[in-house]
Amino acid sequence: MSDLLGQMNHNLEGLKSDLNEVTKGRDCLDSEVLVLKEQLEMVQAVAKENEAIATEAQQMTEAGKNYVEEEEVKLLEKSVEELEYTVNVLENKGELVKGEAERQRLQREELEGDPTETVHVEDYVAAHPALLEGGQ
Repeated sequence: MSDLLGQMNHNLEGLKSDLNEVTKGRDCLDSEVLVLKEQLEMVQAVAKENEAIATEAQQMTEAGKNYVEEEEVKLLEKSVEELEYTVNVLENKGELVKGEAERQRLQREELEGDPTETVHVEDYVAAHPALLEGGQ
């Protein structure tokens, strides 16, 4: 009977030892679960922050795109204005060239024609002073 009692004590000690090991394993797993939960929360917070950053970046991209489009429109409008100005200047110069050509034609006719017509050419030139301004 004492052998049986000794064997039972030995088995009981073995069970206690196994229970302690299982309890330590459970405590270790509980600690790992807590660490993993904290890591998950950090990853979720970082993901949320990254999402906010991505949204802000997208908004900034849209704003930049709108700004570039507005600046492009302004630049094109300015180019159109400059072209219109250039066209006006060229049209004015064209008129001056036509006037100068007419003046030279009249001078040539004067030189080729009757000397009495000289007075008429001088009268014409005096009546159109822009011809002299354009020719100089």
